[in-house]
Amino acid sequence: MTPVGAADSKSADEWQFEADVYLWGASIDTKPVGGDNIHISFSDIIDDLDIAFMGGFGARKGKWSLYSDLIYLDIDDEQTGSARLIRRSIPTKFKVELEAWIITLGGGYEVMKTDRFNIDLLAGARYFWLDVPVTFDLGPLKKKVSATGHNWDGIVGTRGEVALSDKWYMSYYGDVGTGDSDLTWQGRLGLGYRFDTVDAIFGYRYLDYDFGGTDIDDITIKGPYAGVKIRF
Repeated sequence: MTPVGAADSKSADEWQFEADVYLWGASIDTKPVGGDNIHISFSDIIDDLDIAFMGGFGARKGKWSLYSDLIYLDIDDEQTGSARLIRRSIPTKFKVELEAWIITLGGGYEVMKTDRFNIDLLAGARYFWLDVPVTFDLGPLKKKVSATGHNWDGIVGTRGEVALSDKWYMSYYGDVGTGDSDLTWQGRLGLGYRFDTVDAIFGYRYLDYDFGGTDIDDITIKGPYAGVKIRF
């Protein structure tokens, strides 16, 4: 996410902008309807990642703010093993090709601000597009199951920053929503260090979807993140 800092040298009547790019060291858990949970670890993601982009943009003027967050993933993961059937060991293999867009857009209003912290209330929407073809090989038998879909969900939440010193600060973000999904929610807690116009940021982020009744029961993306935030 791209929360606008509580402390800024610009006047409140001027537009203030921030952009961030980061690496999210996330693991992915997804469960097809009627199937077992599929876990893709961060090491698997790094090994099999075709392309990824993660970043955001935010703007603030006075108490009002806008924010956005974008995640794109394209991952191929293949695992092999064996299964023992009728006293014979049969080689098995499954391949997961996961492609996803997750786009969050919203606006906020600052309801409280002091020298040490600020609190914004948020409202917006999150778009989620997912394609997960899974190919199973069991000896000479092969089966492919593909789960594809997209969801729009309205969300509400809160975000802000707490100053720990002149340079260090803690940031937080949380939202919850529903719409095409039964439930989606997200939480993020981070620590930042301010330079002149660039901040170093790191923390932990958790994003969960409960689809209910679609090809995918649920999906969870969670893990630590690190990146930079540019203010202008």
